[in-house]
Amino acid sequence: MNKSQQSRIFVASALFILLIAASFIFGATVFIVGALAILTSFVVEILSSKARKETFDWTSFWITPLVITLLTTPTIIDQVWMVSIATAFGVFFAKSIWGGQDKNVFNPAMVGLIFIALAFPIYVNNFLEPVSGLASPQTLATIFKNSPGQIMTTYTLWDVLLGNYAGAIGTTFKLGIIILGLLMMIIRISDWRIPLTFVGTYFVISLINGFTKTGVNPFMYATYSILMGHLMFAVMFVSTDPQTAPLYNKGKFIYGIGLGFITWIIQNIWVFNPLAPNTEGIIYSVTFMNAVVGLIDVWTVPKVKDIPNLEEVAI
Repeated sequence: MNKSQQSRIFVASALFILLIAASFIFGATVFIVGALAILTSFVVEILSSKARKETFDWTSFWITPLVITLLTTPTIIDQVWMVSIATAFGVFFAKSIWGGQDKNVFNPAMVGLIFIALAFPIYVNNFLEPVSGLASPQTLATIFKNSPGQIMTTYTLWDVLLGNYAGAIGTTFKLGIIILGLLMMIIRISDWRIPLTFVGTYFVISLINGFTKTGVNPFMYATYSILMGHLMFAVMFVSTDPQTAPLYNKGKFIYGIGLGFITWIIQNIWVFNPLAPNTEGIIYSVTFMNAVVGLIDVWTVPKVKDIPNLEEVAI
């Protein structure tokens, strides 16, 4: 087993831990969603590998379906077939037709989520309030954008970190996301440059924006902003995808800054597609930045005289 396979197993394990945590918040039905997504990914990947006459890699099909599962609403169990469609669409069109593992340009999970967000907007916008068990038309992140003072008064930072509120299946438990994300950086499965610049850019812009808000502390406003919605999950588990991220260190800083800036613009100025607020702009900003990674790599190729050791500038 090579290093890439070991890394994929660790990431998949971390995502499964978040799925287990989600079962305590939203119920055991989240395992049905995850199992169907994983089964769909397995079928598409094994058929694709046979069509290419390649050996099937048992570590290659876990991450995409788990990311899709964790970024969907808990109430999707009522239309669970949509998860299968998102997984099949993303794995096939964003991965398999590009040649399979390590050859894709776009993040397959984001492509699959874009498809169902645009095709079935009504179904992906029905959430679950875990305390009452009632359906909720809005996530806590959406309410925060409209009434930040109310959320900051009602929910402490500890409440937000534990994630017992309406949101996507795997993105509300921020404490687990942060711990697992930091662990991946410490053991060098993911590169710290992209998460740091991504969340740092979003935080700084939110801090500046916080000064325009009446009756709120700008620093606390910015802190709550980065802990709301899908942002931290995307920072730790989506932006760090090595297949779709830049090769060189300078490029990774540019990529992270671009992700933070575009995500903030979509969420706060463009006012992301009102028919699909569950996406919160993340799937669009990541896919857009995936599209320009090639240009970033060209712009940031180190000069030979500046490269004492190529392993220090590339993954």
